[in-house]
Amino acid sequence: MPGGVVVLENNAGTIHITPFCLARYPVTNAQFQAFLDDVDGYVNPIWWAGLDAAPETPRPSYWTETNHPRDNVSWFEAIAFCAWLSARLGYTITLPTDAQWQQAACGNQAGLAYPWGKKYRTGFANIDETWENDGPYYLQRTSAVGIYPQGNSRQGISDLSGNVWEWCLNSYQGPGNTALSGTFSRVLRGGSWDGYEVLARASNRNYCSPDFRNYAIGFRVCCASPI
Repeated sequence: MPGGVVVLENNAGTIHITPFCLARYPVTNAQFQAFLDDVDGYVNPIWWAGLDAAPETPRPSYWTETNHPRDNVSWFEAIAFCAWLSARLGYTITLPTDAQWQQAACGNQAGLAYPWGKKYRTGFANIDETWENDGPYYLQRTSAVGIYPQGNSRQGISDLSGNVWEWCLNSYQGPGNTALSGTFSRVLRGGSWDGYEVLARASNRNYCSPDFRNYAIGFRVCCASPI
């Protein structure tokens, strides 16, 4: 992803970011399961270092297809997954910040409300189109990652609108706060299968407590320096 200047909604500020890498898809059930199955994975407290949380019994995903986004995952669990993956790859993997996520979704394109353009287009994302009469589609569940290529961003990133909300690294109230410690609300981005088109806008900001889980929340990973 290219760097740039990102203006966040709700008077949250203007953020300057440098180029970074972002996963093309949300983390899938199969990928997260590797973390759960590894004897040195989810249960190892080293991956939870610095967090106000510890390994517990993970909750199962509501939909278990291997290529669907992992849902029902807390921010703490997403951070632990990133630490585990970083150790295996040899470079730092994190959640994207609020500003990085928005940059990936619409870049520096003036007026770009969605990854594909200025207006919502029916069939471009897994959302509830019937809520606001935006279209006929409402799957009432997650979908396999990447099956809405028409809704990709300009850089080819999939599912930035709809499917599952995605955890971001930083605090909602203070976008510059990326500290791992603390139980303050963390940003969610992208809308989900059970939300309507306004929530799936590229600049829409949502938030939840970092220990919250449900059927519409997942995450994708980011790397600021892959070398």
